[in-house]
Amino acid sequence: MDLWLLLDKSSGLTLQTQVFEQIRRLILCGRLKPGMPLPSTRELSDRLKIARNTVTLAYDRLNDEGFIEVHGRSGTYVSSDLPDDLLDPEVRSSSNGTDDIALPQKEMRSPLLCYSGFAPGVGQIDQGRPEFDFWVGRSDPSTFPLRSWRQIMLRKLSTSSSSLTEYGDPAGLSELRVAIAGLLGRSRGMSVAPAQVVITNGSQDGLNLICRLLNAEHPVFIENPCYQGAAYLFQSIGAELCPIPVDKNGIVAEKLPKDRSGVLFVTPSHQYPTGATLSLDRRISLLRWAEETNSVIIEDDYDSDFRYEGRPLTALAGLDGGKRVFYLGSFSKSLGAGLRLGFTVVPEDHADLARIVKSQMSQGQPWLDQAVLADFIEDGLYDRHLRRLRKTYMARRDCLTECLDYHFGAVDLTGSDSGLHVAWRLPSDAPPASEIERRARQKGVGVYALHSGGAHDFYESPRNDTLVLGYSSLPQHDIECAIERLRKVL
Repeated sequence: MDLWLLLDKSSGLTLQTQVFEQIRRLILCGRLKPGMPLPSTRELSDRLKIARNTVTLAYDRLNDEGFIEVHGRSGTYVSSDLPDDLLDPEVRSSSNGTDDIALPQKEMRSPLLCYSGFAPGVGQIDQGRPEFDFWVGRSDPSTFPLRSWRQIMLRKLSTSSSSLTEYGDPAGLSELRVAIAGLLGRSRGMSVAPAQVVITNGSQDGLNLICRLLNAEHPVFIENPCYQGAAYLFQSIGAELCPIPVDKNGIVAEKLPKDRSGVLFVTPSHQYPTGATLSLDRRISLLRWAEETNSVIIEDDYDSDFRYEGRPLTALAGLDGGKRVFYLGSFSKSLGAGLRLGFTVVPEDHADLARIVKSQMSQGQPWLDQAVLADFIEDGLYDRHLRRLRKTYMARRDCLTECLDYHFGAVDLTGSDSGLHVAWRLPSDAPPASEIERRARQKGVGVYALHSGGAHDFYESPRNDTLVLGYSSLPQHDIECAIERLRKVL
């Protein structure tokens, strides 16, 4: 069909937001009716003379919010059954179906704040959470080391409370940077100087820092499917995104271009969302590619603390020796996302600039939480905490995989060797993953298709045959009840 949109490149709104809002308004005012086909992302981008990825991301948002639906190879359509809460009487009554659709005003929300599941573990929190929720990356509140944390906090307040009234180093508390450098040396095979460590407000803040350090004109090579938050952040700075396929061994290194330099973003320890672990030979291939093409690598090691089968592989940053790899780490999965503590490790020749750029972003993280975490690590309590967590989460993983096998036969799972979630590739005769998600939600069970589980797929017709199930926040009894309900749904 011919879809007419009016884009203003001088507007304060991104082109992606303008496409999203105008199609949304066309649907709400009735000019696009349920079941109507929409042009493909390629057709619409050619017609509008904009990047195809811009249209793809706008369609993703429309799909996430229930305005459109993808029917495999047959195309994209206006949702045939729009929920009542999508109806906007004000929009419908203000249009008679013939008026031009006005460009959205500048007060409309940014796309970086509106989509579902901005990061693994983010989104849907306290907003109608289902009774049994397999949301990805959420730590169990009962596992937080509250007693030890309180004791260290009281000790810090009684001996160093003056630090509460002083500005700190924007790169982070020196004691915490020393503790993290030591932790990475013994757990990830990295030789890191404390000056290379920058404390951030979680890994997303760290990725933002790295983006400011690097030239946005370089193409970004990214896994497909990939972590949604990273894709949207790169897109927001105008980077050219070049998807590279992922298989059971992680990103396919042979697909990287040999004649272009750029930035490669990878999640090698537990690829998000498939859960694949990048094999050692591919890790070496990535580093060789970066050297030969004069490229850099961003390694998001978001849940490398949880390895259940075999020994963890050395981080890319450890194999690299601190030359071309920017490393992202976080305590959101091991302790709790509410602490908002993560860190970035930059190559040594970027350390001074990273500190300057971080000072432009903020004057550092709160002193008290950093100080408590530094002692928690140096006193050996963090390593002890991780040992307990691995035992707990491995039991929950075993419970989940056994329940799936019992109720559904031999299921096709990836990512069960490590991390906090598995990806279930559905059999060919199963309903679409998004349909299963909808049905399960009605029965109080939260399971997630890729697009609503914090993942992004660059294909024109994104895959709809995979469910993502995070198990870390559900006790074993809840997992058993939830999978029993899911069996009845199917």
